[in-house]
Amino acid sequence: MPVILFNFSWMSLNILLAVAAVLLAYIFLKSKNKTIKVISGILWLLFLPNTIYLFTDMLHILYQWEQVQGFEKVIIAIQFAVLQVVGFTTFILAFRPFEVVLKWLKYQEKKKVYAIILFNFLIAFGIVLGRVERINSWDVFSGSERVLQAVINIVTSYELIGLTILFGLFCNFIYFLLRDPVFRSTIKFKSTLAK
Repeated sequence: MPVILFNFSWMSLNILLAVAAVLLAYIFLKSKNKTIKVISGILWLLFLPNTIYLFTDMLHILYQWEQVQGFEKVIIAIQFAVLQVVGFTTFILAFRPFEVVLKWLKYQEKKKVYAIILFNFLIAFGIVLGRVERINSWDVFSGSERVLQAVINIVTSYELIGLTILFGLFCNFIYFLLRDPVFRSTIKFKSTLAK
């Protein structure tokens, strides 16, 4: 049971950070005030990797599985399944402002796809900053020297560049696989609420 309670604490925080990215995306898209739009856009960019980052938390199940027995295994499996659903869904929803900006800039479809692919590699870089270098979104403001050192560590390491590329490929795979189903589901959900 201690493992399950422990999971609730850190999973709740990580889910909150992922949901923050979606809320910031919404503020960025809906705000008419330029200052709020810029601030929410910057914060959105910093929090966006927290969404798909939830996938990397699956590492914890590897050692936790042996610590629990019976029904607790079911609870842990449910916890991690929910974490993944939230991670992938918030990733797709929080990604939306980037597509809107590309539309504002009148990108052609082919250039738009290239931009999305490159942006996913930027998100992957953020994932490596968080998972390997243990940098949090707010560290950009509270520990900028540490962030700069972490960036240098990544770009000077073949292993971490390789990991960034793998995460970038994964982000692109998930995005292009789930984008349309998630958007269709949210549109149906909004129309249901409107009734």
